[in-house]
Amino acid sequence: MDKFKGIFVVTTTPFDQNRDFMFDAAKDNLDYLIASGVHGVCLMGATGEYMNVTTKEHKVYIEKMMDHINGRVPVIMGATRERPDDVIDLTLHAKENKIAAAMVLPPYYSNPSQEEIFSHYKYINDSIDFPIMVYNNPGSAGVDIEKQTLANIAKLPNMQIIKESTGDIKRLTTISMELADDIVPFCGCENIAYESFVMGAKGWICMLANIAPKMCVDLYTLVVEEKKYAKGFDLYKKILPFVDFLENFHKGSQFLKYATQKQGRVGGFSRRPKCELSDEEKAMIDRTLDIKMLY
Repeated sequence: MDKFKGIFVVTTTPFDQNRDFMFDAAKDNLDYLIASGVHGVCLMGATGEYMNVTTKEHKVYIEKMMDHINGRVPVIMGATRERPDDVIDLTLHAKENKIAAAMVLPPYYSNPSQEEIFSHYKYINDSIDFPIMVYNNPGSAGVDIEKQTLANIAKLPNMQIIKESTGDIKRLTTISMELADDIVPFCGCENIAYESFVMGAKGWICMLANIAPKMCVDLYTLVVEEKKYAKGFDLYKKILPFVDFLENFHKGSQFLKYATQKQGRVGGFSRRPKCELSDEEKAMIDRTLDIKMLY
């Protein structure tokens, strides 16, 4: 599982004014990210607006992007759906297109019990031989995978990675100390990335890397590979205002698209139900953050 480490940028999905895919812009952005040294890419995550595209569109987008990436970096693909059979359908498609792993939230609308959460992942595990990134994000999904449930899930052979997004560093520390032999811990919360690396996270599913890929890679290199914690912390202090903003601003993907545009690339529009940034929000961003300091 050596390919599951480092900075995996969870990419935005550019749409034009008619809310159709901007495939060329998406490819150009991927080229920029890969050239900047990211270790992997995450397509069709929440930042990529997976919830705003149809399953057919999802598959078309994946096919085109995977053909363009052409094995240059490993790719994790968002495959969350409420019905496990729909997850399996997307995961089979991911396997056919040489995706490295599928990222899957527990079912959220049904308000599942811990037993039902485990059953969801076991059904997926038993239905397809393919690496799964378990995704725990109770702040967004309203469903929390509790410690014993995760321990049980981690014993399933295809459940190979956990994206820990509670924002509680103690959760990731416990996973690193007690479950690392069974499941690879990834940071999934932007503003505890440094702490997560120090406490054993092997990678980061990273929003900020859309606009600061080299800085995020440098943070990983300093803290995880070189163990230069002081230098890593100095760099982290520079990016902390941006990751704090991403975790607290209600239009995170729209902000990333706006910042991408300001950097001279194409961010594009978002799809409903997401709303575009207002002029007031853009002015607030410009007052609050200096995007030019990112590299």
